[in-house]
Amino acid sequence: MSWTPPKIVSIGNNDPSVSPYLKVWVIQSQPGGGAIGVCGVIGEGTSQEIIANWNSPFEEDSLGGGFQKTGGIIQAATGMTSKGEFQSTQIWEGNRPHTFNLSLKFYALADAKKEVMDPIKALEKMIAPQVNAVAPGGRIPAPVDINIGRIALYSNCVIASMTAPLDKEKTKDGYLVRATVELQIE
Repeated sequence: MSWTPPKIVSIGNNDPSVSPYLKVWVIQSQPGGGAIGVCGVIGEGTSQEIIANWNSPFEEDSLGGGFQKTGGIIQAATGMTSKGEFQSTQIWEGNRPHTFNLSLKFYALADAKKEVMDPIKALEKMIAPQVNAVAPGGRIPAPVDINIGRIALYSNCVIASMTAPLDKEKTKDGYLVRATVELQIE
């Protein structure tokens, strides 16, 4: 039996004049099978951040630390610190998850609802939990995979925040003609 990838319904930017290397896909598996993929053009400010957690556990320790007043008097009299190289030693405590600040551009070529509004609504669904009307409990937001320019694929990510405009040009039906959506994905 061979594995077949899930069918991905792709929405968003379908402009053939834009290279796939300048696009980002945010993909989320759907309950019951299949997946939805939102495609946007990489906008200005898109970045990746990697943070290492370094700590200085001994920075408050010093020879005069146990006797603050005595250490202060010695420091004032000699003009020398009671701190040594040991107090500035850093220890690594792991890395935070990669953070992606994605700026995704959507614009209408033919249908503002399908090319701008539907991708924004799909991203809202990806970040939002499903809650029950009466009792607590429901689905937490599922992880997403991101494909940046067909070169970098990151799986099991979470959408931490999303900002979408409300004040851009609209069609006579009230659909945004263009929008830049800011996502923070970890």
